[in-house]
Amino acid sequence: MSLNAETGLITSLKVTEGSAYDGHELPDLVRSDLAQGVEARVYAGDKGYDDGENHEFLKEKGLKSALRLKRTRTQKKDPNKGPWLKLIADPDYQAGLKERYKVERKFGEAKLWHGFRRCRYLGLVRYRVQSYLTAMVLNLKRMVKLLHGVSFRNQSQIVPRAA
Repeated sequence: MSLNAETGLITSLKVTEGSAYDGHELPDLVRSDLAQGVEARVYAGDKGYDDGENHEFLKEKGLKSALRLKRTRTQKKDPNKGPWLKLIADPDYQAGLKERYKVERKFGEAKLWHGFRRCRYLGLVRYRVQSYLTAMVLNLKRMVKLLHGVSFRNQSQIVPRAA
């Protein structure tokens, strides 16, 4: 999932099998964002996206990387860790890491309030339908909030009951 940190709207979504490596999906999400005219400068992600090819892809597109680096990149005992240490010192990297929680929060909202904890149907095609519909609902709720300042429920005060 790609999310605009300023608006909180989901900009791109790619549904894959559970066994798929997330790191390979970043270029498709970025291409989708660029095709839509999303004006993002920095792309943040968790350690699952820390792949040298992803960092290089973002650099080629003129974008900054704030993909959380694995410990092995910065704590190895060879001279090749210099570029990674330079990336960590970049203010855009630090700012991107601080915004990453917004994507995780959106996944949490989908799981807590919209049945995204489990796939309701069998098969990847049906799961894609569930995922796209859930993303549309999340975006519609966010648009109402942005346009009218009205929330559907005060989610911070409501605690779900255990089943």
